[in-house]
Amino acid sequence: MDEGDVLRAIGPIARQGDPDRYLATLFAPNAARPQLLALIAFNVELARIGEQVSDPELGEIRLQWWREALHEEAGRATGNPVADAMGTALDHDRHLAAPIARLIDARSFDIEVKIMPDWPALEAYLHDTAGAMFAAAAAVLGAQNERIEPVAKAAGMAYGLTGLMRALPVHAAHRRVDLPADMLRRHGTSPEQILAREPSAGLKDLLAEFRLQARAALASALRHLRALDPNARTAFLPLALVEPYLRALERGQQNALRQVAGINPLYRLWRLATWRG
Repeated sequence: MDEGDVLRAIGPIARQGDPDRYLATLFAPNAARPQLLALIAFNVELARIGEQVSDPELGEIRLQWWREALHEEAGRATGNPVADAMGTALDHDRHLAAPIARLIDARSFDIEVKIMPDWPALEAYLHDTAGAMFAAAAAVLGAQNERIEPVAKAAGMAYGLTGLMRALPVHAAHRRVDLPADMLRRHGTSPEQILAREPSAGLKDLLAEFRLQARAALASALRHLRALDPNARTAFLPLALVEPYLRALERGQQNALRQVAGINPLYRLWRLATWRG
């Protein structure tokens, strides 16, 4: 599948399902763009499984389909343009295999657990979702494996934690709570109150704590970015949006359970175009 085919078949999936990462690919080298778009569209398709199925067994069947589809013989079409594009990307660079496997496995939470039990579980989930996405994108852009992990882990925490705070209303609608249950209870609230869209002082305090965590992780990621060459740093361009989204979350904290915090689209594009990390 050449670049034109990728843009026509899976570009809309990436653009509609993950506009921030899609826009970041506009600043990546042309040769890497088809693989990056394939990666984004693949992640979008995985994320949708938990929203589309109510039966965990059916969800696991879909996840297994993706595992098998990505192990098809090189050049053999599956009939799914996203799977075929990801298969091409994996054939081009086998370093993608590990983060891709982590992405698939992590989505079992979305279809089976749905209530995050504690901080270690959340940390592992963010490492295997947002962190794996950064690691895979960095591999596409030529980063050396031993240098990817520290920055991908910190970036996944910063970007992933910010994203899940923004997605609270969406996830609650799907009966899912990404905030750790033990931490909610420690702050005097509960997953049940989140699902009922009941604001509380405890939730406000926990979200303030998480914003501090996200900013600390962002600072750590920026320090680690110095070890990467400029080309590979492009994989981490979505980090440009972490601080603007955190400020939007602060402004909209009273509606954290009912409104997704956003930023001006033109400002978002400007931020991506001018950010230097």
